[in-house]
Amino acid sequence: MSSYNFLAKYYDFLTQNVDYDAGSDFISGIFKDNNVKTVIDLACGTGVMSEKLINKGFDVIGIDASVEMLSFAQNRLFKYSKDLSLINAKMQDFSLEIKADGCICCLDSINHLTDENDVLKTFINIYNSLNDNGVFIFDVNSVYKHRTFLNNQTYVFDEEDFFLSWDNELVDNDKVRIMLDFFVYNGVNYDRFSEEFCERAYSEETLKNMLYEAGFKNINVYGGFDFSEPENDSERLYFVCKRR
Repeated sequence: MSSYNFLAKYYDFLTQNVDYDAGSDFISGIFKDNNVKTVIDLACGTGVMSEKLINKGFDVIGIDASVEMLSFAQNRLFKYSKDLSLINAKMQDFSLEIKADGCICCLDSINHLTDENDVLKTFINIYNSLNDNGVFIFDVNSVYKHRTFLNNQTYVFDEEDFFLSWDNELVDNDKVRIMLDFFVYNGVNYDRFSEEFCERAYSEETLKNMLYEAGFKNINVYGGFDFSEPENDSERLYFVCKRR
């Protein structure tokens, strides 16, 4: 799997269509209803959602497997607090000495785990890192989205200082191989950088079963930030669950 280290530089560009304001409102509303104060931002990336939650009054612990992602997160977040915790660890391997009240895992980060055992390990790690009645919120790309919008589709971005070819290859009904080729202008010509990784879509039932196995309860699944029910054509699913 890619380390995402080069991708970190362009991550904010690639996620510029994400409605972080709506997402943070959705998350913070649930957290405030459950008296959450301290939040783990698992697979925090460059720290955009962490920043939104910090500005809403939460204490945030950022965790990511990419050192470069954490470097961008540090530049973004340390203006708020020099004591902010940023941890370099994989989702399926991390542990914390002090438990938190809530955890988020946003932007289909769970889909980047292509082995069910890794997903279960991640859920167990999160469960073990939360206080009693702690809340875990995450989103995933749906099986429908993988089979429809990421099924052998190619997207091209022609920007001022770089060109990007984004190819999606459906490996099977659940997994998509994503290949990113960046051509970055260096003042004379273009340097090529490539990133490749896979995402796997899991059914709602599969994820629920793993969450229950990890110990979570009161599992609710929504099709949007308006708490709507998931539909057959929902592209993204939002899970909200509690530690027993």
